[in-house]
Amino acid sequence: MIAVYRTLEKVLENSTTVLIEGESGTGKDALSQWLHFNGSRKDSPYIKIDFSSLPQELVESELFGFERGAFTGAVSSKLGKLDLAQSGTAVLDEIASVDLTVQAKLLNVVEAKQFYRLGGTKSIELNARIVVLSSVPLAKAVERQIFRQDLFFRLNLITIRVPPLRERVIEIFPMGEFLLEQLGRKYKVKSKLHPDCRETFEQYEFPGNIRELRNALERAIVMTAGQEITPDALPSSWFTSRPSKHTKMPSLEDVERDYIAEVLRQTRGKKVKAAKILGISRKTLLEKRKKYGLQ
Repeated sequence: MIAVYRTLEKVLENSTTVLIEGESGTGKDALSQWLHFNGSRKDSPYIKIDFSSLPQELVESELFGFERGAFTGAVSSKLGKLDLAQSGTAVLDEIASVDLTVQAKLLNVVEAKQFYRLGGTKSIELNARIVVLSSVPLAKAVERQIFRQDLFFRLNLITIRVPPLRERVIEIFPMGEFLLEQLGRKYKVKSKLHPDCRETFEQYEFPGNIRELRNALERAIVMTAGQEITPDALPSSWFTSRPSKHTKMPSLEDVERDYIAEVLRQTRGKKVKAAKILGISRKTLLEKRKKYGLQ
């Protein structure tokens, strides 16, 4: 993480576009907020656009805004998120889930710092730092042809990879103490971690990263009523996370089923978006859902 912090400090006081990649729950949001609230734009808006939660048909209007009469129902003009981010920071979250046609328009936003509202004919200058977040490595998204190569090259200027928690083992226990202090203020209790928790933290893989750690500690602090948290208060699954050499390895079908299920969960069941991430057709996805009994 030292390399991450040093890079953040170097770009803090300028408007360079920053790409932050890392697994879900590693703290990409926190880093984007640190960039904004510690820099010269801290008194201006911090606007986040989460593309993974927006229906594709609403992405452009939410991002760019629209003029009156731009489409049926547009009875008045509306500012988009980029307008609202003027002088501040525009955070584009989960950019790999954006449709290729929108990516083409984003290329102009990133490259020329200009955009057009839907139905508008006048270009608008964007005076905002752009921070891009992605849980999918964009280079791999380019290989799967779900992300524009030219947009990737433009974004790949200052790229920060946030390592998962399993690669930051010595940080986990002190991070747990920090999170526990935050949660203590929320629940108005004082609690601490028993030293035996350190070994449990260091042997667990943490697929949910920091978010999973925080959720487990929040549950523990509620269940123990603010008393010292021992390993017994942690999720039982944390003690069986590493398979022994005698454990039967999952089959290729098991891995495929679990991966498809996870992609469907992250895309909230949106089949077109899930198929793009998986690199298969929608028809093939439907066949595999039926084969594996996935909803």
